[in-house]
Amino acid sequence: MYLTCYNPSRIIGLDCDTSWISTEVRKLSFSLSTKGHYAVLLMYELARSEDDFVSLAEISAAQKLSQGYLEQIVIPLREHGLVQGKRGFGGGYKLARPADRITVGEIVKVAEGPVAPVKCMHDDFSDYDCPEDCRARLVWEKVGNAIEGVLHSITLHDLVEGAAHTGKKEDTDHE
Repeated sequence: MYLTCYNPSRIIGLDCDTSWISTEVRKLSFSLSTKGHYAVLLMYELARSEDDFVSLAEISAAQKLSQGYLEQIVIPLREHGLVQGKRGFGGGYKLARPADRITVGEIVKVAEGPVAPVKCMHDDFSDYDCPEDCRARLVWEKVGNAIEGVLHSITLHDLVEGAAHTGKKEDTDHE
């Protein structure tokens, strides 16, 4: 997983104080794939609907995302116990647990895999030539751990409440 971190508050859709983040960290550039981004948006829409089932068509319309891509993204979310599905009339998806018990970190990990700020730390790049005595590895491990810490500290409930407090929660009716 690569995470875009130009303005960390924008990653999660909250307008929060980021003055604590050093200038050096602000200049770091990571990127989160579309899959990870869409997974968070999908889960956000489910959190907004609380216990109601929401169709992927509704989520697609609300977030202006490809329904076909959402169909692919929801599979691992269901397999990992983050969402429940219901077929037929009135069906769709809903959160498998309360929104305050699902973190952005869990969602990103299911969609993207573990955080790895550099290729040599990512499982998909195990053949990448990185020396065992790489002095920078400690730095990247700390950066990865810090990113994971932030992602795991933010729940879906936080996202919904943050949107409500910033006026970005426009429509709560999914009918």
